[in-house]
Amino acid sequence: MNPVQDGWHTPDGSAPQRPVLLIAHLSDTHLTAPGVRYNQVLDADAALARAVAVLRSAVTDGRRLDAVVLSGDLTDTGHPDAYRRLREAVGTLGCPMIVSTGNHDVRTEFHRSLLGRGDTGPVLQTHRVGGLRIIVLDSTIPGAGQGTLADGHLAALAHELAEPAPDGSLVVLHHAPLPPPSPLLSYFALEPTSRRALAQAVSGTDVRLILAGHHHLAQSGMLGTVPVAVAGSTAIRTDPLAPTGHERTWASGAFNLVQVYPDSIVVSVIPVDGADVVFDLDAAGCQEVIDAHPIRTDG
Repeated sequence: MNPVQDGWHTPDGSAPQRPVLLIAHLSDTHLTAPGVRYNQVLDADAALARAVAVLRSAVTDGRRLDAVVLSGDLTDTGHPDAYRRLREAVGTLGCPMIVSTGNHDVRTEFHRSLLGRGDTGPVLQTHRVGGLRIIVLDSTIPGAGQGTLADGHLAALAHELAEPAPDGSLVVLHHAPLPPPSPLLSYFALEPTSRRALAQAVSGTDVRLILAGHHHLAQSGMLGTVPVAVAGSTAIRTDPLAPTGHERTWASGAFNLVQVYPDSIVVSVIPVDGADVVFDLDAAGCQEVIDAHPIRTDG
């Protein structure tokens, strides 16, 4: 019996909906070379550790975590030791780690350290988590900041999507296929032709959601008919309300929690900023609130 779930109530007495899969979506961890601070200011390892600690606490309390997706810029300069530290930190969660490369990663080192491969070109990865298929794209251009999706890579995606998966598919890439939230990110965006081509590739397929990063800000939007969820950086947050022409960031991390249901997917933003707990009700406390608010059926 899991008291977190089994103590839940619904207004009509029916069983509460429960996700069939729980996936943590982290992005833009920007781990640096040993002894170097990210942007000369932030301890990116400590920021990642705070996010992992939140997830590890949830697992300890009985939550089942089925996978962790990391959507690129996992390191700031592609340093091999940074990839090692990433593996060790996320590995403490005891679930599959699914990774995509970002423009700050070094593709060859990313492949060697995280995929155990020697490829120099973009690799399309396919993972299965239960009946869900997770397809990872590489939107990077070595040595550049903007993103693109090569014709051959999109053809491989179309080939993979030709056969539906039992519970549908998620697509993961680094460069978010949404309008950027700031002037600097507009320069480093996914190329418009690639955004349109991706929309065409996923249209009419079993893709239920696209996961991305790069914007350092939690966002949601649509690519054609497919929803897109962008995870914030674990280290910093882009300010979309900065003065006109300014690029401003805050030392505020976050990640997304993706709950997969048979008929829906819910994405929640989990801030990791040290905010104080307001209340923490146990089962008895929840019951007191419920008892104080009886169900009315007279409209």
